[in-house]
Amino acid sequence: DEYINGQVLKLLELGMSCMLCIGESESEFEQNLAGSVCAVQLKKGLAGVSKEDMSRIAIAYEPVWAIGTGKVATPEIAQAVHAQCRSILAQMYDQETADNTRILYGGSVTPESVDELMAQPDIDGALVGGASLDSSKFSRIINFQKV
Repeated sequence: DEYINGQVLKLLELGMSCMLCIGESESEFEQNLAGSVCAVQLKKGLAGVSKEDMSRIAIAYEPVWAIGTGKVATPEIAQAVHAQCRSILAQMYDQETADNTRILYGGSVTPESVDELMAQPDIDGALVGGASLDSSKFSRIINFQKV
């Protein structure tokens, strides 16, 4: 976590934008620790980041157990983690900063899962991995249907 924080601060120092990825392992998920693991990662990852610099930060919730596996967090699980992240950002900065920070979901997003994920109020977008290599899948994802 400290290494990641150092990388975040260095990118900001160099005038770049940054995507801070957070997420729990499968064993942490099975122990119902997703919220607490992500909270610690978020707080440590943003340590020393000013409110002004938050305009150059995006957050991605990427459950490690879902990356490249085809497993996807349910919309309810993803929403709960995203809402918790937004609440933590409001505590660390303020509500306006929390509302303006983009929080993406990035765990095996598929054409089958994207509509319900994007319908969640705190999910601002998707970080698409393997599905972006298939033009028909990626096209469907970027043209998701609002439900």
